Amino acid sequence: MVIDPDVFIWAVKCLNGEITKEMRMVVFQSNDRKFKFRYYLDCEANEFLRERAEVVAVNFDAGLPKAPIALDIEFVFTTEPLGQLDNLDGALFRRWENSSGDTTPEF
Repeated sequence: MVIDPDVFIWAVKCLNGEITKEMRMVVFQSNDRKFKFRYYLDCEANEFLRERAEVVAVNFDAGLPKAPIALDIEFVFTTEPLGQLDNLDGALFRRWENSSGDTTPEF
């Protein structure tokens, strides 16, 4: 499905200041007024990560012209290469990773 550009930009803006080092990629799905944020993590979700995601969801909801019908948050712990993960309707954030799947530069 094609995301409304204004909704997509708003979702990206809502991530501002809430990205952590454990977040590998954040993807987004929009279907009418049903929204989903999926966080691909390099560890199991803990309370701190859940709070960051809740802040994003609250900010997102607050900036919409109409209340969403549904606003879901998912956490997926995975070591799969980022290119093999489901982007849903679009990626809002993707961290840089080397060929080993971590953030250490390859010199």
